Amino acid sequence: MRLRWRSASGWLRGYNLKTRLSRGQLSIEFLFVVSFLLALAAVLLNTAEAQLKETEALDNAALSKVAADSLATWVNSAYLHGNASQLIGEIFVPSASVCFFLNTTDAANPALECDPDPQLSGRVASRPLYTPNVTLASSCPPSVAAGGWYRVTVKNSDNVIALTCSKVS
Repeated sequence: MRLRWRSASGWLRGYNLKTRLSRGQLSIEFLFVVSFLLALAAVLLNTAEAQLKETEALDNAALSKVAADSLATWVNSAYLHGNASQLIGEIFVPSASVCFFLNTTDAANPALECDPDPQLSGRVASRPLYTPNVTLASSCPPSVAAGGWYRVTVKNSDNVIALTCSKVS
């Protein structure tokens, strides 16, 4: 049904009220759909970002665990090889991690530890060391507090294991 209004000047001629109302309804529906899609995108983006941060924290924990285990293996090898033995290797420390701490609170199982990420609680520990007589030089993290590749020298001198580090460029 087409409604026509006529005025004296004829300016309302051909105005279709039904078409105008349906066009307005379409614009409101379009706005609702677009606003729903934007809200859904915002929720999904926020969830994805949180999952990405959690994954990054777990990745740092895994890399820190590998670094601590590798260094513990070198310390144990130098200890078992005896006096005057020396091992040199390269190790990667993640930039968010704070490695290495010597934990000798349990005298039967001393270990090297890393604090992988501020988002995670606790530290990751290496496999047990065969000796608690380990000294970390000031050139080794955490005193250097920078991630990246390090060349680590492990020396056994009278059953005291000394660790020195230098940053690999």
